[in-house]
Amino acid sequence: MTRSPSPRTASPRTSRRQVLIKVAGELFHERAFDAVTNEMIGARAGVTGPALYRHFPSKQALLIAVLEDPLNELLAHARKTAAEVTDPRKALEAMIDHHVTRSLQNVPSTLVYLKNEHNIPEDERHRMRRMMRLYAEEWSVLVTRLRPDLSDAQTRILTHAVFSMINSIPQFNSGLDPESVGMTIRTAAINALLIPADAI
Repeated sequence: MTRSPSPRTASPRTSRRQVLIKVAGELFHERAFDAVTNEMIGARAGVTGPALYRHFPSKQALLIAVLEDPLNELLAHARKTAAEVTDPRKALEAMIDHHVTRSLQNVPSTLVYLKNEHNIPEDERHRMRRMMRLYAEEWSVLVTRLRPDLSDAQTRILTHAVFSMINSIPQFNSGLDPESVGMTIRTAAINALLIPADAI
């Protein structure tokens, strides 16, 4: 399987940088990019507006980090899991668990991407789409091993459908505690990917 491009090597990250990325992701998901100011981001993050520039040269650079950092981390985790966990079901369950956990803790970058795609330079959009495909491919390889009855197209459809389900978690207030939500979504994801329709 093609292994490039690799996730971009990141410099040492401070906790402040991660707080800014998390807060900015929430704001870019809640409202339009142009409606979010550096002052708003700083206020929610508990820093002054100028302090933001110590970590990011511009608001657009922060948006790119909001989108790219999670993709880097998800792809790196998926590749590490695929390389180290020999049982394909356990590897797939680990990837699902990690993705669900991230979605419960942060606004999924795919939702922010869909809302703000027009504010991202074309070369960055191309890179992010490529990384999304590579991440989905890590899942698809495992599903193919576990579900040889599926065609390549069916595997891709199922994988992306499960991504959409997991990424939609922050948009739905179920009233359940995060642990219950996570368990429900994890079970639904593994069932959707591995249980044949005629077995339901």
